[in-house]
Amino acid sequence: MPRITTQLTSIIPALCRGDRALIDSWMERSPAFILSRTLPLIIIGCGSYGLSMGLWQGWQMATYASIKFPLIVIATLALNAIINAMLAMALGSGISLRQSIQFLFTAFAICALILGALSPITIGMALQGPHEDSPDATSFHSITLLTHVCMIAYAGIVSHSALLNSLKKYASSHKTATQTFIAWLAGNLIVGAQIGWISRPFFGSPGSPVEFLRKDKFASSFYESIYNSILNIL
Repeated sequence: MPRITTQLTSIIPALCRGDRALIDSWMERSPAFILSRTLPLIIIGCGSYGLSMGLWQGWQMATYASIKFPLIVIATLALNAIINAMLAMALGSGISLRQSIQFLFTAFAICALILGALSPITIGMALQGPHEDSPDATSFHSITLLTHVCMIAYAGIVSHSALLNSLKKYASSHKTATQTFIAWLAGNLIVGAQIGWISRPFFGSPGSPVEFLRKDKFASSFYESIYNSILNIL
């Protein structure tokens, strides 16, 4: 256990720098090896960010969100592992299934570290927000939703961008590497957003009870909620 902790401690700064030597060395290892290094980071980073999301409606919601958010990321990983491999083959990138899975694990680990680093900001935002019975609660809910969407999208874009140079090394050409990168990024964000929407609530809604999952989870879409949130703010 202490050895694994030491290894993770040394991996975190390298991932934050987008260390190409580390990423290239991982491409020669098995997916199980990379999973053992990245999964703890995903659980810790996404768990802390999930806690910050739910804190506005109390510790019960914070606990629910800290459990659900890492599970959503893992579900997105499982689903997109096949989708990314198919996209890579369809674009003629020359990236194998094993390599696409390894790139995916690495990108999500970097994303989790970024979100974990951002969680103090969203914790402060939740603690300073109006009470859910306040007249300002609806506007704050919309602002909170858009803030988290922007932060998660930012973390996703930065984490994937850190792998672009390594992706160019393994792809058949720089052009196909860039095309594959854009396809992976779009696919991961779209799939992750909708899985997250189905798994709501994360920070609760004014007047709604605290619950692990909504009974009407399929009643609308993530993109409809973004549109409505913008209208609420305006």
